[in-house]
Amino acid sequence: MDYSIISRLEDLPVEILMEIFVYFTASEIYLSFSQLNNRLNLILKSLPNLVLIIRQHLDPSILSFFYSFNKILVKFYGWRMMRCKCQSHSINGGNRLYEIYPTLNNEWFPRYSVEIENIIRPDIYSRLQSLVLPATSPKLTQLIFRGEFPCLRICHLGKCKSIIFPLLMTIQQLNFRQLTIREQNGHELERILLVCSSLVYLDFSCDNIIPPFILINRYFPSMKYLRLGRIKNFFFHNGQFDFLLSLFPNLLQFYLIADQCRENVETIQFLEIAHYLRHRCPLLKILVLRIYMQGHMRSSYYIGSFKKIIEMHSLFNYIEKCDSRLMISSHGFIQHHVYTRRYARSSFK
Repeated sequence: MDYSIISRLEDLPVEILMEIFVYFTASEIYLSFSQLNNRLNLILKSLPNLVLIIRQHLDPSILSFFYSFNKILVKFYGWRMMRCKCQSHSINGGNRLYEIYPTLNNEWFPRYSVEIENIIRPDIYSRLQSLVLPATSPKLTQLIFRGEFPCLRICHLGKCKSIIFPLLMTIQQLNFRQLTIREQNGHELERILLVCSSLVYLDFSCDNIIPPFILINRYFPSMKYLRLGRIKNFFFHNGQFDFLLSLFPNLLQFYLIADQCRENVETIQFLEIAHYLRHRCPLLKILVLRIYMQGHMRSSYYIGSFKKIIEMHSLFNYIEKCDSRLMISSHGFIQHHVYTRRYARSSFK
């Protein structure tokens, strides 16, 4: 064929068509280009880098047309129509705030979909590079952490049952760059860090304590974005907070949701917290501390003390208190509540 006189899209060389289709999702390709002719159908069915985006319903005709996908993204909805953002946006002079799931676990109640997980067949295990789900079944979670997906780099599993690691750390290294896994046991955080030592982004949540680490003896310099919540019985001044920060010297974004210990309530010294943050995380640009206080700490703060806290660190820009919850943020108030007391640095009002 003389390519110098091509006037129709379907007559372009296969190499060029594949470069064009990289910019479309599987649904867009199917609706716009399928069934035009047999040659184009064969090219579409063999595309190596398909992105499947599922919103509220799964179209079986798309699944039956294509052979495989290497990226699967479920655009899910949560409680009060909270949506999966699956993106970052610019705040604070160009810093990137990554948001994928609703902030708090108790604000959304996803369930894993058997229909969606059925498309993750063994024949695509070796090709899947990106997976974003609202929730994940125990079976799929265990397959992922057994290393059955060697090319998987972006792995956002949402809510799932606790991972069952072997007692001996014989599990193979996983090359994840991004991982979200919620509703876990606190003691599994250490194992996840050891198994996924190349993570850049980690969103981990549990409903119990994170015990002292006994296996970790190294730093994780690749980690840039870390979200931990909701950790029970957390201490800021017994070395736990300082040690945690010391593991991630290159953090750019840090989000911590923590409950104070009910039995041994410590008096929180925000000047000391600010020192830990400056010393351990000098590159930090985005910060959220959400602390659920106990005992005498519940009534310890008022607007006058907010003004003093604001001056302790350059990222302590917004403070709000509602009942037992005290939140400090670098980039804005997280949510409104009729009984919330708020204070913002004057330059951010």
